[in-house]
Amino acid sequence: MKKIAVHLARHRRLLALGGLSLLLHLLALAWIGSQPGAAPRQTLGVPIALRLERSAAASTQSAPQPALRAAEPQPEATAPAQASAAPADTPPALPPLQSLVPANAQSTSSSAPSSLPGPSAATAASAPPARGDPRGAAVQQMPGRYRVQTPPSVRLRYAVSRTRPGRAPSREGEAQLVWEAGGGRYQLRLEGVLGLLESEGGGDDTGIAPIRASEHQDDGSDRITRFDRAAGRIDADGARSDPLYLGSQDRASLLMQLAGMGLAAPEQMEGVIEMMLVGPDGARTARFEVLGREPLATGAGSLHTLRLAELSEPGRRRLEIWLAPERGWLPVQLRVTEPDGSVANQVVTGIETAPSAGTAVM
Repeated sequence: MKKIAVHLARHRRLLALGGLSLLLHLLALAWIGSQPGAAPRQTLGVPIALRLERSAAASTQSAPQPALRAAEPQPEATAPAQASAAPADTPPALPPLQSLVPANAQSTSSSAPSSLPGPSAATAASAPPARGDPRGAAVQQMPGRYRVQTPPSVRLRYAVSRTRPGRAPSREGEAQLVWEAGGGRYQLRLEGVLGLLESEGGGDDTGIAPIRASEHQDDGSDRITRFDRAAGRIDADGARSDPLYLGSQDRASLLMQLAGMGLAAPEQMEGVIEMMLVGPDGARTARFEVLGREPLATGAGSLHTLRLAELSEPGRRRLEIWLAPERGWLPVQLRVTEPDGSVANQVVTGIETAPSAGTAVM
């Protein structure tokens, strides 16, 4: 204890100076804190917190995220450039005809040259869509979609009946389809629920190629549609003109085109079948849904058939077709349903075939 007292006595002045210095520092801090507008001490930590947040955000942005970048949508500003680079109405390149013809078959151009020139690929690609057809580009792809084999000459006889709303079915006589094909040409006459229709023409890379079609009217006149293949136009009654699309059919040749598709490649007859349908009122896309196979009792015996139904717009007549694969895919039954609910039906009663000058895959 005596040593401690001696030590404190020696350093008393130094301790006094240290205590005085500490007191002055405390007074200075108290004076600074009492000044107006002085920020509270806890705000000193805010800038540090902000720096930490900004640093974390920067590190997140700098991290590579290739998967997210690939999934991000493109800015709207790039849409016009993409549209101009690939127009929606420009069809893809068509495959060569040789790829559409089976190895054991001859093409129409080699076995029976047709005098009907077909429109060039450039004409078909530059032609605008048909009136009321928003899918004109799909129509131009027709030549590469279906294979067609010319059906042999045949005559089909039908029994016609009609059912009106609220009434029992009534028999309305007979009808027939006469198809004569040979030498690269054909003639077709159809009577029945579709009216009196006639068609004549030849063939091209897409199958049956009409050059003239007529529809008989109740007043005795005929409405004529001409397929000008050299000019790539369709003229109806000399009053209107539409582009001629490859694969276009009239209302009569449509039936034999479907039969030819079944003959050439039955696997084509599924899903929805599309083709351009031309008449006095212009051209439109006809779409037929394949509903499946059905047994059908006819005057020519019981037949296994494939049923197709037109996907028509509301307020338009609807055509249904029954094709018989075992009888050359011929149309053995036709049914037309009108907007008022009345139904006209014709079912085959006899099939007469005749020797043909030869068939070919188109």
